[in-house]
Amino acid sequence: MTTQPTDEAARRKSLRRRHLLQRQTIIFGSLTVILVALALAALGVFLNILPAPFDPDFTNDNAQVDTGPVVPCPAEGALPVEWSGITTNVYNGTTRGGLAGATAEALRATGVVTAIEANYPHGSYDGTVLITTGVEGISSAYSIAPLFPAYEILFDGTKTDGVIDIVVGRTFEAMTPDATPLDPAAPIVGLEGCTPANQLRTVATETPDASR
Repeated sequence: MTTQPTDEAARRKSLRRRHLLQRQTIIFGSLTVILVALALAALGVFLNILPAPFDPDFTNDNAQVDTGPVVPCPAEGALPVEWSGITTNVYNGTTRGGLAGATAEALRATGVVTAIEANYPHGSYDGTVLITTGVEGISSAYSIAPLFPAYEILFDGTKTDGVIDIVVGRTFEAMTPDATPLDPAAPIVGLEGCTPANQLRTVATETPDASR
């Protein structure tokens, strides 16, 4: 009979299949262990238990950061601007007729140049005076502020020139009587909590919402 060779071939085939299954088990088991370890490591980084596997210094410092209303600081050592050297747009943030025109006339009496007089296109303003400026107009914004009894200064990243916007609001009654300019020899002091001027170009802002 010739069953011995047939039995030997079957045994070898069975061994090859067993070895293949063992290798597959080892490979898949190793992959499973690696994936579980990576998942646990990622969870540890997410929960701040483990340090990030990259240097945070490689992050892009020039990337824009979305943010809310930003109060700009004047540049270090910046001096006040004479009122006659300031150009403004004047907007009425109320339902009172003629407020922009009357305020613009009062500003011109101090030497300030006015360009636009109109209703505020972004809505109403519940405060007294909102002064908005781009990077180039920050010194002008701070310099004109003493003309008003109350105000806020906000950064508008869409403005690219030195013209500032003045929005007169619901609580505005009149400009400050007998207002005096800032000391022309003293550097401008920024408002509390303002953002340094050298960081403003990386701040992504929309036109400030005056309906507050």
